[in-house]
Amino acid sequence: MSLKSQKRLYLDANATYGLLPEVANFLTQFLENIQDNQYLNPSSIHCEGQRVRALVDETRSQLYDVLHLTESTHRIFFTSGATEGNNQALVYPFRERETQGVRRLVSSSVEHSSVEEPLRRLEEEGVEVVRIRPDESEELSVESVLSAMNENTRLLSLMWANNETGVIHPIPEIFQRVKREFPQCILHTDAVQMFSKEHIDLTAFPFDFLTIAPHKFGGLPGVGITIASSALGLQSFLVGGAQELKWRPGTENVLGIASIGPALQMLPHLREEYAQSISQIRNAFEDAILARYPSAQIIGMKAAHRLSNTSLVYLPGTSTEDLVVALDLEGVACSRGSACSSGKQLGSHVLGGMSLPESAPREVLRFSFRSDFKKDDLKTVLERVFLCFDRSGVATMEQESATISPSGEAR
Repeated sequence: MSLKSQKRLYLDANATYGLLPEVANFLTQFLENIQDNQYLNPSSIHCEGQRVRALVDETRSQLYDVLHLTESTHRIFFTSGATEGNNQALVYPFRERETQGVRRLVSSSVEHSSVEEPLRRLEEEGVEVVRIRPDESEELSVESVLSAMNENTRLLSLMWANNETGVIHPIPEIFQRVKREFPQCILHTDAVQMFSKEHIDLTAFPFDFLTIAPHKFGGLPGVGITIASSALGLQSFLVGGAQELKWRPGTENVLGIASIGPALQMLPHLREEYAQSISQIRNAFEDAILARYPSAQIIGMKAAHRLSNTSLVYLPGTSTEDLVVALDLEGVACSRGSACSSGKQLGSHVLGGMSLPESAPREVLRFSFRSDFKKDDLKTVLERVFLCFDRSGVATMEQESATISPSGEAR
């Protein structure tokens, strides 16, 4: 079968979901009416500008409704993406003069690079950074977080659901305990993967910063959502404009913001599909791989909670860089981990932050299913995965059995 006629199967939803048809239709209609929408600067005071301002404000209002939050308790800002939002949340607590001498933060060893790299920069600037490692189930426990805290801890930053392993950490419980015992500490969570795939209640726990990426649930890339506590005296590290209450100066990405509304409307449906059909498909996918390849492992499988669409396959002794290319040529799109870590020869730092061999970051493949993945396509995916694994020398159960003598000794 030629590559042109081969059906492509996309298993990299954690990198980006892709534009939903409903979002594409909305944006098409918006652009077709370009005569009315051509003045895309919502800061202009003339009627053309204010027409666009109404669209931005309507999207922000819709977010407040969906999230069950109010302006009196939280502010919602539009940014260029969750990476910018994470950077803002991490830098903010250490810019105030009164934080001199209180320069300590707690995070984890398995954060996204948009958190990990700012952490390294803060360390270079003299901030003490404490990184908690996951326990044997690959989760961050409440106890491990509390034991790392003290009265000088200015910030706690923890990812809610890991984009590579799929492990869901008990952020609501952790934040409730920390806020009760260390009320001075600012709390930040990267909720990018969790928000796009799980039903969550933001009113059930305290937080000061929370970041979301609409392109993870069908919106456009290049726009992000930061939710900040109104109790914070926010001061942006960017200057040059009064947009977004001066927190994020610069002309808003109107098309990106416009894509959020229809994506939010479809989000409950996406989450329901993840919970129902995709969890079963993912489990069947993993069972088939483990049954065929005795050396294969699923990272995060021991966790009590895991994103229903995510499968991180560990193949000890097999470099997976070429496997990603081989699978792509066979029509299967997957990754070695975070898209933000692609191209790094050492592999993902997330795996390096776990209790795994040093080579593990270079020996994993991440398969993350979209909510609309069809059960009928699972057989095709497995056939192509098996073909590529076999060609790469991953030993099957039959091959392993053939190397063992009847006495149980290796031949």
